[in-house]
Amino acid sequence: METAMGIDRERLIADFMTLVSIGSHSRDEANMAAYIRGVAEELGYLAEEDGAAEIVGGNSGNLIIRVPGNAARSTVLLMAHMDTVVPGHGVQPIRHADRITSDGKTVLGADDKAGVAGLLHMLRVLSATGEDHPPLEIVFTVCEEVGLQGAKALDRKLLQSAYGFVFDSSGPLGFVVTEGPALAKMEARVHGRAAHAGVAPEKGVSAIVVAAEAISAMRMGRVNERTTANIGQIKGGFATNIVCDLVEIFAEARSLDTEQLQSQCGHMTEILQHTAERHGVTAEVEWQDSYPAFSLPADSSLRLVVKQAMSELGITPMFAPTGGGSDANVVSGKGIPVLNIAVGYHQIHTLEEWISLDDLCLAAELMLRIVRISGEIDVRV
Repeated sequence: METAMGIDRERLIADFMTLVSIGSHSRDEANMAAYIRGVAEELGYLAEEDGAAEIVGGNSGNLIIRVPGNAARSTVLLMAHMDTVVPGHGVQPIRHADRITSDGKTVLGADDKAGVAGLLHMLRVLSATGEDHPPLEIVFTVCEEVGLQGAKALDRKLLQSAYGFVFDSSGPLGFVVTEGPALAKMEARVHGRAAHAGVAPEKGVSAIVVAAEAISAMRMGRVNERTTANIGQIKGGFATNIVCDLVEIFAEARSLDTEQLQSQCGHMTEILQHTAERHGVTAEVEWQDSYPAFSLPADSSLRLVVKQAMSELGITPMFAPTGGGSDANVVSGKGIPVLNIAVGYHQIHTLEEWISLDDLCLAAELMLRIVRISGEIDVRV
């Protein structure tokens, strides 16, 4: 059955079930890329692969499909990612009356193959109708799930897009991410002093005790409404009869505000180093920026495009910030204003992941309507 937007519901569902059946863990997206390339070529488009594979250490680069359009309009970027989290090989999708799930032994992979399926079906419709639309650059990235590495490796010079839309957010249809946090990761080493724990413990300084004292003094969890921090992993010690002389700490801090992120990183560093000094030992702390924050102004016309598209489909838009990162952070940092739009998947990264049949179809309709509206109005960024 074809919808008013021109979406073939049954074909879309079948395509989605095929896509999730193709294993595509991060760095192993080649089969997924081959399927996408086949669809593009079937429709008369070329899927160009960039050099990201070598950079990320995978078997496929990012794919870029360029769709010619009305040159009087700005080029529009549309994005989804090809990889899934583990376990995502051997997916057996099950179609229920109202939704699609896996068989419970793997994730479903709707994150983000719902986005991929919608964009490919949108291409099918545009090719079939021959309708007027803006020039499009459709990018399918690799390694999103392992630190947005594919997007980071994407060369900005390959893109002509003035603005764009990323289809990769959890939450109900209608949820639109307008702000995403910057992320910094910490690796720290607390150096204690070894000693025999039974014979001369007073000669030692336990790096575990120092680390524990420091961590207990840090602002952690939800620091404030815009900033979070977390200790993710601690390594140290060899035996119960040795005072531990080295602890490694792996942590992160995120914030929608760059200055607050710097403040949180400084706070965690200071606490670790000062605590070590009080115990007569040292702590080395290194921070690495993972990705930048992004924010789209309240008066951006990209919001108007999405709002109008959702209104025509009976979707209530919900513009809000998020605490998670996505390719939108990276692309925005490369100078292309974007919004990240939910595509209706639920319980992602779990064996209970699912997407409703109606939402899968409605998300594809939304993508198509966004493209059509982008061709009808003058989008200013």
